[in-house]
Amino acid sequence: MVAVNEVANGKSHTSTPAVLGALLYVAAKERGVVSAGADASSLSADDREILAEVDVALRHQSSDEVFIESTLAEVTLMIAALRGLSEPVPLAAARYEARRSEVLSGLGVTSSRGTSIWPPTSQTAVQRFGSWNEALKAAGLATSSTGRAKGQLRFDAAAYDRTLGVFVADCEKRGVPATYKEYSAFAAERKGEVPSAAAVRKFYGSWNKALASAG
Repeated sequence: MVAVNEVANGKSHTSTPAVLGALLYVAAKERGVVSAGADASSLSADDREILAEVDVALRHQSSDEVFIESTLAEVTLMIAALRGLSEPVPLAAARYEARRSEVLSGLGVTSSRGTSIWPPTSQTAVQRFGSWNEALKAAGLATSSTGRAKGQLRFDAAAYDRTLGVFVADCEKRGVPATYKEYSAFAAERKGEVPSAAAVRKFYGSWNKALASAG
């Protein structure tokens, strides 16, 4: 398990280019991109800056040189492979969160409050760019033409179900109960990207019914 360093003053030190790197890496994972044969030498200057900042972010959360180098090498090849695709890849915020949890598990990194880790949450991307679509655009990923307008809190039934699934999985990984209070904190960290706790309870009729929907 990789030890994650404390965050100074409770603020994320993940730079904006490193956030873009997370979006690209997770998008490649979600798409199932194969890095074998990817040509890292073809990456643009902007992508090289992104990778340099990913390196910095990884060094903030670990002093294990082998972990840092191996992770950066994989991220580099995955981004190169992603850039080699003929069409931009889409990435929903809920899918980013689900895949991010898998990536953190694969890296042996535990997410907890009071720490700043890479890849960061989708809310970090929203805070940096103003909306999820703007974050995708900055990363060179496909944006959703049917996505919610900035600040518009409307979610369909599938979004509620996906969010509850991600929340329950997150609680299981952190070893905490999936309570209404815990979801309130979860939603506050992802404000605008997931339904509020009150909205979830209203949608399902009760918190227990909401949890039951997540299986």
